[in-house]
Amino acid sequence: MAAPKSYNKMEEDMTPSQPTRSRARITFILLCLMAFIMYVDRTNISVAAPVMSKELGFNNTHLGFIFSAFAIAYSCFMIPGGWHSDRIGSRKGLLLYGSLWAIATIATGMVGSLVALVAARFFVGVGEAPIYPTAARMIARVIPEDRRGSAQGAMHATGRIANALAPLIVTGLIVAFSWRFTFIILGGITLVYMVVMYLGLNEAKKHSDDAQSHAAHAQAQAAAAPAPHRKPLDWRDMIRRVWPATAACFCHGWVLWFFLNWIPSFFSQRYGMKLSHNAIFSALVLLGGSLGTFAGGMLTDWRFKRTGNRLRARREVIIVGFLSSIVFLIPLLLTRDVTISSACLGLAFFCSELADSPLWVVGTEVSREHSATSSACTFTGMALAGAVSPVVVGMLLDVSHGRWAVAFVASIVVLLLGPLFTLKIRIDDDPPSPIGKSREKAVTAGPDVAHAPSR
Repeated sequence: MAAPKSYNKMEEDMTPSQPTRSRARITFILLCLMAFIMYVDRTNISVAAPVMSKELGFNNTHLGFIFSAFAIAYSCFMIPGGWHSDRIGSRKGLLLYGSLWAIATIATGMVGSLVALVAARFFVGVGEAPIYPTAARMIARVIPEDRRGSAQGAMHATGRIANALAPLIVTGLIVAFSWRFTFIILGGITLVYMVVMYLGLNEAKKHSDDAQSHAAHAQAQAAAAPAPHRKPLDWRDMIRRVWPATAACFCHGWVLWFFLNWIPSFFSQRYGMKLSHNAIFSALVLLGGSLGTFAGGMLTDWRFKRTGNRLRARREVIIVGFLSSIVFLIPLLLTRDVTISSACLGLAFFCSELADSPLWVVGTEVSREHSATSSACTFTGMALAGAVSPVVVGMLLDVSHGRWAVAFVASIVVLLLGPLFTLKIRIDDDPPSPIGKSREKAVTAGPDVAHAPSR
């Protein structure tokens, strides 16, 4: 009896055979490049904001609504987009939603009013929402378990490097052309790359299948055999599992979106920086985030290898990231020196981003059978923070007549809540893999434990 077509679509990336190293390498590189492009398109609006505000007459509250439009769509469509990618397959999902965000980016350069700009940014958010959950699913399929944190960290660090370089890239394009043509160029590059990536992922999978001697036999058996049982998604159970991680992601996302949206405006409004100087200072601050993202992935893998305990390895790094970020935000309440402020902002962003990679890994570990959906549910918290924080920060700045200390205090309060939610995080109740200290215990416990399947 042949497997149903709907099941084959759902499982197109879930072949029973192990992926080759070549496929894993190609997939990883393509996803990292995608993350770079995505974050340039995500951050370009904040870099262009000072120029756009002058031309279109926007204040901080208006900017808050523009920034928030992206995040509202991001939060609303992350779960259905992740679920849809589970249904149609990761490669098709990336092509579909990546093309949508590219077209919306092009449209951003053609708007002439606040409403039109909000709408364009909304559709950028719709397109980007399922991208990381879908990419996390692909990493979970092709990267070994004890290296997934580093892989997630490297992919997200690539995105944060794009954050750091975006002020320089976008400023250069604005100076050379205009802010409108900048969005058209960036959207066009994205559209071309998503097609190239889709073809590259297809080719990598084809060569991976051809390189395995038993692939043809396995596929023939799969066609003749009934589809393996897949546990239906229980939304009530999913929500019960993911809500602490979702809340922790909200706290992390508050700070992330604050940096991504407001740092160029901070230097422009507080220190009166010109566009070129603003780009350099913003790039240096955002570079701290890219280093923190990569370091967080390395740390959580290191702790996993040392302890053999997934949950502990994730929790420890997340909590350290929250608390250490507060340490470097506090001096910003006491100084107006631009050098000290820049250093503290960069260090605070570095520490905050330590939590990013382990949170993404947790998203896939909450429910391994529906990893794209669980990851999307988890990171809806980050998207919700992006919907709320830009508007709140913009209003706080307007009401307080530009007192940035008020915005920093709000971020500190949110960061204090992060560790409380992190302590409530739970992942799948499967036994830990025999890695690190647990490997010796698994071997001495007997064959049933020693040969337990690794995840």
